Amino acid sequence: MAVKSNVKLSTLTHVILYVKDTKKAIEFYQDKLGTTVKFNEEGWVELETGSTTLALHVAGEKTGTPGGSSTVVFGVENVKQTYEDLKAAGVKFTGEPHQVCETPDSLGMSADFQDPDGNSLSIFGMVKK
Repeated sequence: MAVKSNVKLSTLTHVILYVKDTKKAIEFYQDKLGTTVKFNEEGWVELETGSTTLALHVAGEKTGTPGGSSTVVFGVENVKQTYEDLKAAGVKFTGEPHQVCETPDSLGMSADFQDPDGNSLSIFGMVKK
């Protein structure tokens, strides 16, 4: 019997496209599509695309994701609590929330899962150090 969740993932913060080469991808997205690069470090590029960030991430062994795939990321206030709530509702995660980035005073945490068709989804939130 399905369990209905009270969690509402309504804030789409990132769409991550896994690419073979971020430099070549930037040429396409910036030079051909006219997007602006707002952040660029090796293996991770963020493009200005309104309220949702289009991110380019190097595909491969490190990410466990092949080129040509994508992940839709929902921003949440409390990633650990949302993870527990979704898990209780029957969502099967590939692992517990884990660190994906860091600022001087916070850690970026995410937890990944799939929809029934195998599309990659993630929840993401910042946690104070």
